[in-house]
Amino acid sequence: MLWTFLHSATASGSDPAQILGRFIDCTNICAQADAIHRLGRLDTIYLATFARSVCNSAIAEFWNQVPPRAVASDNSPSWVVQWITAPKETTSAASIDAWRAWWKQNTLLRELVELALHSSLHLEKPRILILGVSEANLTCPTLSANDFDRVLGGESLLTAELGWALSRELPTHSRKHWQCAYSNRRDGRSWSTFQSAVEGRGSILLLVSEKKNKSKNKKHSTHRVFGAYLDSEVMRQPSWHGTSQNLLFAADTATGLSVYRATGFNDHYQYLNYAMQTLPNGLGIGGQMEHFGLWIDSGFVSGSSNPSATYDSPQLSAQYDFAIGSIEAWIVRASTTVSDSGSKVSAVTANPEAVALLEMANRPMYSTPIHRGEVDP
Repeated sequence: MLWTFLHSATASGSDPAQILGRFIDCTNICAQADAIHRLGRLDTIYLATFARSVCNSAIAEFWNQVPPRAVASDNSPSWVVQWITAPKETTSAASIDAWRAWWKQNTLLRELVELALHSSLHLEKPRILILGVSEANLTCPTLSANDFDRVLGGESLLTAELGWALSRELPTHSRKHWQCAYSNRRDGRSWSTFQSAVEGRGSILLLVSEKKNKSKNKKHSTHRVFGAYLDSEVMRQPSWHGTSQNLLFAADTATGLSVYRATGFNDHYQYLNYAMQTLPNGLGIGGQMEHFGLWIDSGFVSGSSNPSATYDSPQLSAQYDFAIGSIEAWIVRASTTVSDSGSKVSAVTANPEAVALLEMANRPMYSTPIHRGEVDP
C-alpha cells in the first residue's frame, strides 16, 4: 500500500523531499494520477481497500494527528469510503485509464490523499502536494478537549468523518473554532436551554437525528444525521431572516453527505419564534410557514421536514414528522455583536406578535428602532 511504502521509506532514512520529487511533485494531473496508481499498487488491490487506507490516514491528519475511533475499520467501510468511491466499482482493481479519469473528477479523493500524504511524510502544512486541492479545505477547526473527547468517544452526532466533510462546505470564517453549545445528551432535553444556546450566539451548525423506529424492518436502518448551517445570528422575530450562505444537509451511511445551498428563489433562510399564539413556535429553516425545509418545534419533542425551494432540498428526515432523537448546536463562529445592556427596548421590539399582525395588514410602523451599526456614517 502507498502509506506503508512511504512510512517504511521515511523510517529507513530516505528524504521525504526526494520521494515527493520523484513521485508526487508533478505539474501534470495525469502524471500525479499515474504516480499514485503505481505507489498504491492499484492494478492489484481493490479501490475500496485503497480508499479505506486513505481515509484512516487523512482524517487522523485533519484532526491534528489524533487517530479517531470513528474512522472506518477494515471490516466495515465508512460512508466516507462509499461516498468518495461511488459510483465507481470498488471490488475490482483499477486499470490505469479508469483510474486517471476517476482521479481527475474526484476532488474529495484528492483532498484526502493530500491529507494522508502529510500524515505519512510528517510534513508541515500548508504545502500543497496534489494539484487542484484548495488549502482552505484542509483547515481543521479547533475543539475544546471535552468536545473532542465526545466526538472521538461516539457521544456526539458530530463524528470525525462528518466534521471533516462539513467543514469543507462552510465559509472560511466558520472553520476556525467550534464549540458545542447544546447537546440534549449532555444538557438534557430543554427548549429554553437550546434557545439560549443558539439565539444571538453567532454562526450555528445544527445537527439532528430521528428517534429510532422500533420496527423490525431494517430497510431504513442506516444511521442518518441531518441539519443546517446558519451563517448569521439566529434572532427571535416574527419573520424570516438570515443570509444566502445558509445551507441544509443530510448524511447517512448509504449515500454520504448531501449539501443543499440557497437557490435565490426566496429569502426564507431562517426563522425563530417562541411564546406566541398566532405564529409557529420553534426554529425553521427554508420553505414556507408551517411547511419548513427543516423545523424544530418549541415543544422539543418533534420536528418535520418538507421539500424546500429555498435550498432545493428534499425531505431530509425519513418521515415527514419525526420524533427528535438527538440534537446538537455547535457555534462555529462566535458572535461579534456588542450588547447594550442599558438600552431601552421599543414597543415594536417587545411585541413581535403585534409587528407580524401589522405587517400582514400592510399597516405602517412608526416606532421601529434603529440599532447601532444600522445608521450610515
